Amino acid sequence: MSKGRRTPSAAEVELWRTVMRDAVPLRTARLGKAQALAQAAPTPAPQPPPPPGPVAKAPAKAPPPFNVAERMAQLLAAVPVKEKAAVTLNLAPAPLGPKSGIDKRTDEKVRRGKLPVDGRIDLHGMTQGEAHDALLGFVRRSHDQGRRLLLVITGKGGAPRGEGILRSAVPRWLNEAAFKSLVLAIHQAQPHHGGGGAYYVFLRRRR
Repeated sequence: MSKGRRTPSAAEVELWRTVMRDAVPLRTARLGKAQALAQAAPTPAPQPPPPPGPVAKAPAKAPPPFNVAERMAQLLAAVPVKEKAAVTLNLAPAPLGPKSGIDKRTDEKVRRGKLPVDGRIDLHGMTQGEAHDALLGFVRRSHDQGRRLLLVITGKGGAPRGEGILRSAVPRWLNEAAFKSLVLAIHQAQPHHGGGGAYYVFLRRRR
């Protein structure tokens, strides 16, 4: 009886395959180990996208430059003013000059301070309402007494361009209806009578 190779049974073949299924040939072990491990590693599950973060806000804009005029108006509006009458503050040029009913020669004498002053009033330290009432009463009494040339002292004040509140307001008050029927001319006083801080007020004759 000759000795030949025995054919492995089906059970032996399956056992061999089971044992050798994880074996790696020696000549490729070093080169393919990393690849084999990478293939054998489980694929990580996809991660959900991160939640949306807060929307970035646009940088705040720089504030506009300071306006001297508007600021002054705001400060003036915030300052309480005691008034006895409705008074409007306006720093525009004052309406000076002659009214109807005065001749040119007389008006020139008034403007140049050549006529004697019959009465004067000093409005320093008064509020606008107080000054308005005091001036109206003074002009009415002076007219009733037959006075002609009045000197109204306001002071130059400390506002821009040397214009004080009363210095700017008095000429406008003298052009109101309550004064207009009594006044013939308004001029800035000459330096010896106060200059820019006073006015000549020339009254109509008493009828």
